[in-house]
This record gives sequence, C-alpha cells and structure tokens, in this order.
Amino acid sequence: MLKKFITLIVICLVLPGSVYAAQAPEGLESPLLSTNDVSTWLCWQRPQKGDDVIYYNIYQDGIKIGSTQTVINTFGTNAMKKFQKENPELCEDLIIYHSYKVTGLKPEQEYSFSVRAVGKDGKESPDSNILKIKTEKTPEIINAKNFGAVGDGKTVDTEALQKAINATPEGGVLKISDGVFLSGALYLKSNMTLLIEKNATLLAINEAEAYKMLTSGIYTTNRYNGLLNGVNIKNLRIVGEGTIDGNGWMKDGNGDYRKAGSKTRESDVRNYGILAKTQTLYLMEKEGREFKKGYNGRGSTLTLDRTDNLYIEGLTMCNPSLHMIVIVGDNVTINNVNFLTFDANNGDVADYTGRNYKVLNCYMDSGDDSVNFNAGIGEEAIGMQPVGNAWIFNNYTRHAHGGITLGSHTASWIENILGEDNIYELTEVPFRCKTSEITGGGGRNVTFRNNVMKDILINAFLFTTNYTDIYAVGEFKATNAGIFYNMLVEDCNVQNTKKATFKIEGMEIAKHHDITLRNVKIINGVDEEIKNAENITQENVTYVK
Repeated sequence: MLKKFITLIVICLVLPGSVYAAQAPEGLESPLLSTNDVSTWLCWQRPQKGDDVIYYNIYQDGIKIGSTQTVINTFGTNAMKKFQKENPELCEDLIIYHSYKVTGLKPEQEYSFSVRAVGKDGKESPDSNILKIKTEKTPEIINAKNFGAVGDGKTVDTEALQKAINATPEGGVLKISDGVFLSGALYLKSNMTLLIEKNATLLAINEAEAYKMLTSGIYTTNRYNGLLNGVNIKNLRIVGEGTIDGNGWMKDGNGDYRKAGSKTRESDVRNYGILAKTQTLYLMEKEGREFKKGYNGRGSTLTLDRTDNLYIEGLTMCNPSLHMIVIVGDNVTINNVNFLTFDANNGDVADYTGRNYKVLNCYMDSGDDSVNFNAGIGEEAIGMQPVGNAWIFNNYTRHAHGGITLGSHTASWIENILGEDNIYELTEVPFRCKTSEITGGGGRNVTFRNNVMKDILINAFLFTTNYTDIYAVGEFKATNAGIFYNMLVEDCNVQNTKKATFKIEGMEIAKHHDITLRNVKIINGVDEEIKNAENITQENVTYVK
C-alpha cells in the first residue's frame, strides 16, 4: 500500500510538465465597448519568448467554441494570411494571432471565457485567467430615414442626420442603411452607437461652408471640422460594415487617390482635389490666406476632441481631405477597420493623443503615417500628460510614410507602446521615430517585435532628431531637442530596404540612447547608419544578401 502511495505522488509531481508544453495565456481581456447585446471581442497577450504556441483554443463557460487555428476574418488578418501564404520563408513562425470575436450571445447574460494555448505537440495549456462578461441589453434602434434622411446620393442629408443623432436615446443606436447619404459636419454625442450598415455610405459633401472652422482644442486651430465630430463626449461606438468617405481627392487610373505632386503645387490641388480643393480655395479666396496656409486648413474626416471611451469597428474609411481620424482622448480601440487613404497628401490613418489605445486587425493603405502618436510641440506642451499605453497588433500596413510613428510632435513624451505581430509592405519606414532640435520631449519604453517587413522604401527602423516639415504653418515656442531611448526591436524579419535598414541620427547635445536590436534578420538590406547615439546594442542581427 505504501509503495502505491509513493508512486502516485511521483506521477502527480511530473504530470504538469509532461502534459502542458505551452504556457497558459495571460492578460485575457475584452476591449472597452466591444461588447454589445449579442457579441464580444477577446484579446490576450502573445506567448512568452521561448514558448512553442502555434494557436489558441477559446472556451465559453468551459466549452470550446473556436480556435485561432482558423484565423478570424478581418480586414487586417485576411491581408496578413495572404501575405504569409505568399512569403512563407520571410514570415517563418514570427506572427501569431491573439484576438477572437464571440458571436451568438444573448442579451443581458453573463458568460465566462478562457483561452488555452496549443503547442507544437498538439497539447493544450491550462486556462488563462477567467474573464466574465455581461452582454448589454438590446438597445433601442432608430433609423435615420425616419428623420428625413434620403440617402439617394443627391439630397443633402445633414439636417436630417443631425436630428437623428440628437434624438438617439442614451445607450441607443442610430442606424444608417440603404443608400449614399451626403452630409456636411455632424456632431456626435455621448452614450450612443452610430451604426453604418453594409449597404450604406456616409459621404462628405463638397461644400466648404458645410464645415465650420474649429476654434478650440489641440488640433483645431484654423482648420475645418470633419464629417463626424465630437467634443467632450464619452462612451461612443462607431461600427458597422458600411463606408465613411471623406470625398477629399479624385482617383487615378489605378484606383488610388490623386495627390498633389508637391504640397506647394497649387495647380495639382486645383486639378486633383475634391473637398481638399474646395476647402483650400475657400480659405484663399474668402479669407485671403496664401496657398500654403489655405491648404493646411483642410479638415480631417473624423475629429474627436476630448472624447473618452471610444470604439470603432468594421467600417471602410477612405479618402480624407486631410487626415482620416484625429482623436484626443483616453481609452480608445480601433478594431477591424479598412483604411484607404493612399495616396492623399497628409492622409494619416489615425493621429492619436491620449492614453490606453488599441489598434488591431486593421488594413491600412495610407497616404501618410498609419498609427501616429502626437504629444504636442514646443514649450507649451512640456509637462502635459504623456501620450501612450498603446498596443498595436495583427494589422497589415501597405504603403504609408510610417507604420507605427512617434512624432514629430513629441513634447510631452510618447511612451509605453507595444507593436507586435504586424506586417508592413511597401512602407517607407515601418517603425518611425521623428522629432526635431526644438520640439522637446521624445519617445521612450517602446517595443517593436515579431513584425515582418517587405519592400521597404527607406528605413525599417528610424530614430531621428533631424525632422523638419517644410510645409508646416503653425508657430510655437522652441524648447530642447527631442530624444528617443529605451527602444527594443526584437524578433523581426526585413526583406529589401532602399536605404539604411537601421538608422539613428541624434545630436551631440541630445543623443538617442539605450536602443536594442535583437534577433533581426535583414535580407537584401542596406547596412546601418548611426550618429550621435549611446548604448546601441545589436544582438544576433544578421544581413543576408
């Protein structure tokens, strides 16, 4: 009897190590406002380095409901899967998917979710943390057409749509469906959902006077309002499978948006612009601005100032006059959005100032920066809250000046950013950190890992103080030079760069420092350029010709 007891103890001691090859996932959460009455999103941290996870199983109340072995269909992941299939040697096993949409839920019900990792041996890990979620009650839905919106692509629906927004009850949904709805500036409010259905387009009208000039806030000096706007609001959801079209530029023969060959070339703006042209000329002719200042007065399509708790999902967003999205606020998630702004001048996908920010599962074909962080510029921004606490993962970026971009406005610091499991193709600089000798602040504590890059037009990784926007018109009081430090680039593959794959250019009095490249493979790339930098570490960085 004693012998059997001893044997049993030994088996219990060794059993966990023999059964669980993969570690239990950590950090299971649901992005704020991603839960409605019938569905929710889950996301969790990627495996620890050295783990052999290849996919995850998702459990609802202890029952398996899905797996990332079949990657969920989103704009971003569909493009990533196609790229991986076409470039298996470049991608290797660097990318892993770690989000999932749960559907088929019932209103006002509590559910428990967990995730288990599956290793190369096919064995599951223990459960992640248990996440309890209660679905929302079925909301009241109102239809914009009941307030006079026509959606025939000819009638201006601004007044009717604004009436519908104003009438949306707290916690309610405003549905826009069946048609093309022409509109000028609309003003959203707190505690509502704007639902643009698959067969609907919200199209910016080509009239300058339909967008009053903004007069307060970080981004609002001397620029037009957007198509969708919000100031001092919270708990806003903008979702659906429809389209938000900024109507900024004409298309060329390839289906890309026409840009001015030079931002100082007025003739191109006149020839290629739609709303971009109308807004520029209005400011020149009605307000007497010179071309450069008139051109910088264009409005971004979605402008949300001091907007906390924001969730955007499922839409196609295209053709801004200036930027696609400008957000100042905390607790923001952008999930599964199809961004098409290539090749519009200044066509940033999302320009962000705030804390607690997620971007996942998106497709970004950008005319400027894709995920851009803005922390103010000059002496007046010093001491403001740093920008950051961001997580950017499972996105596909095609084109773009910068993929994940810090700056050039860096004065109050950009910090605590994790960019992982993304793919970049034909991008100028996938990881772009830029500031100037008079901007102030800088960037710190950023990790860029498990990303794949191909056909990079300039650098893969850039940290520079030598950035100047010759087209800028704003004035600010100069301060010290910005710097970048505590930066980690790890487990990345790069194929084809036209200039230095890894470039650092600081100043003698403001050196970038403590920047590490680890386990980076560079195929057919140009060697590094490093100037005015300290504590630069390269571990297992290989160049393959």
